[in-house]
Amino acid sequence: MSHGFNFVRFVAGSCAAWCLFVSSAFAVDVATMDGKTVTGELSDLASEQLVLESGGNVNAISLDRVMTVSWPENKPKPDADAGVSQQIRLTDGSRLRGSQATGDGLTVSFASSSFGTISVPFRNVKSLLLKPLDDVTREPWQELLSKSAADDRLVIRKGDVLDFLPGVVTEYSESEISFLYDGSEIDVPIAKVFGIIHAVAMQPGTQARCAVETVTDERLLVQSVSLQGQELVASTGPQQQIRCSTASISRLDFSLGRIVYLSDLTPEGTEYTPFFDTIWEYQRDRTADGKQLQLGREKFARGLWIHSKTELTYRLAGEYTRMQALMGIDHGVAAAGHGDVDVIIRGDDEVLYQGNVNARMDPIPLDLPLSGKRFLYITVDFGKGLDIGDHLDLVDARLLK
Repeated sequence: MSHGFNFVRFVAGSCAAWCLFVSSAFAVDVATMDGKTVTGELSDLASEQLVLESGGNVNAISLDRVMTVSWPENKPKPDADAGVSQQIRLTDGSRLRGSQATGDGLTVSFASSSFGTISVPFRNVKSLLLKPLDDVTREPWQELLSKSAADDRLVIRKGDVLDFLPGVVTEYSESEISFLYDGSEIDVPIAKVFGIIHAVAMQPGTQARCAVETVTDERLLVQSVSLQGQELVASTGPQQQIRCSTASISRLDFSLGRIVYLSDLTPEGTEYTPFFDTIWEYQRDRTADGKQLQLGREKFARGLWIHSKTELTYRLAGEYTRMQALMGIDHGVAAAGHGDVDVIIRGDDEVLYQGNVNARMDPIPLDLPLSGKRFLYITVDFGKGLDIGDHLDLVDARLLK
């Protein structure tokens, strides 16, 4: 791969998760780029297309049109965390859950709960989480991950606080970590360490075409997938193929490189019109007070937080075909009955959506056509009740190429 990411070895045995067994018991839902969903039995999957059978009809769909292939029968396992004590994040964005991580400075070996025992180059590991996350540590851990650093970080939990020591992690076993700190190498018992964050930068897998997602919340990027008989054959690099059965696979995500989140873009224009004197600037991936975006009981990692009255302008340059999002008043104010806004979304001069959004409404799904549009305009205007609680969440807001 162009970024040097390669799997050194997959050991079959627990590879039950990697083998996609396709039978009449496994109907799949295929979401396409035009926003439609097709259901059927997957009878073929090759480098260029997949084939669905339903009611005697055969439907061939080009993979260029496919966003995701989901197995609705494969629900998250109640005991998904059983035996899972560690999490590894790779520099291409893959994430693995399991146990028994060891590293000798060149290679990291790991017993994945879905993919069996794997080995990856040491340089391709971004982080190793050694303790389970909880409500206290989840956000601080993500914050540490998001910050770049010149040194590796050995993260320690002190009560409700995550602290760290800067240095170099040279190797680790199942019992201790060799750590170069302030010129001296020390052996730290692994039981005392919350996690390791390496100084390497994230390198998105530009050659990856698909991400394989499992019921144990693992996500592995691969370069190609195909169906041979009753097996899925996946390639993670040159001459590196694996075959497995679908019992723990929940979804194949083919959207890599074809989705851009609005929260990753900077608007070309922002205009605020305060109801009184206070200007509430729009926020990306969080609320104005730093909390996670939330609609009802569900929290979201990606999206926009917008107060009335705000107008955002994004340059599209004709590169996108659709905008998709879920829209509603943020739970922080909606729970108290506050929040009432009028929303207008335009592509150039065409109104794509116009309507009222208030605290009493269920979240509204958006799927808007953008083909050929040069600009996207999002206006969140005053509704009823002054601007009290006018906090609109546009979650999972994304542009499709």
